[in-house]
Amino acid sequence: MDISKSVHVTRVESGVPAECSELVVKEHTLTIELNDKKYAELTCSPQYQEELTLGYLYSTGVISDISDVLSLSSDISFKNVSLKTVRREPRMTSAADGLCFPVSVLLSGMERLLSESAVFLTTGAVHSCALLKGGEFLHFMEDIGRHNALDKSVGAALRASTCLSEAAVLTSGRIPSDMMTKIVYSRIPIVVSRSAPTDEAIRLASLYNVTLCGFARGDRLNIYTGKHRIKA
Repeated sequence: MDISKSVHVTRVESGVPAECSELVVKEHTLTIELNDKKYAELTCSPQYQEELTLGYLYSTGVISDISDVLSLSSDISFKNVSLKTVRREPRMTSAADGLCFPVSVLLSGMERLLSESAVFLTTGAVHSCALLKGGEFLHFMEDIGRHNALDKSVGAALRASTCLSEAAVLTSGRIPSDMMTKIVYSRIPIVVSRSAPTDEAIRLASLYNVTLCGFARGDRLNIYTGKHRIKA
């Protein structure tokens, strides 16, 4: 399903109006049904709905592993995804130590994240997310919501058996506390954003031993917590 469509606009430049067409992002509503009950409704982009669902449940602690999902199905329009799962008590745990990335790898990964986003370049209306693991750039996703882009990458990682505790996540969006909570539940030890974190996100990252980097642009980034995982 296409993520964007063409619409008619009147563009005014230097005071002169002109008729033209422009690409805009499509908006989609996804309903998640969990164990025969409506569980959530997400406003998102109309792609990778099953990955979004898996990532959403994982990053909120509803499931702790892909093996918790007993069945998964979606309708032909991908507006509804139904799952049966083993229910878990959500539990946030500290990220494990051992993983370390050179600054150059993180910055080159961020540069690739931004260049891969053809939809952002044409519409300016999506966030991007991807994982770095063992030198590989994996599970690139785009969505109108930064939380959804993260969840899609996490869901794709679960399906591909990519170990999230051995990966860094790259995101174009800012990092407030609810985004950091998703990262902690997902057991990802390093997060790098092109944008800024909030004070509460920094507190949570410190509390749960997550390496938090922001303003990753060009040849610089800020390390707010967990600098032991970054090779300067």
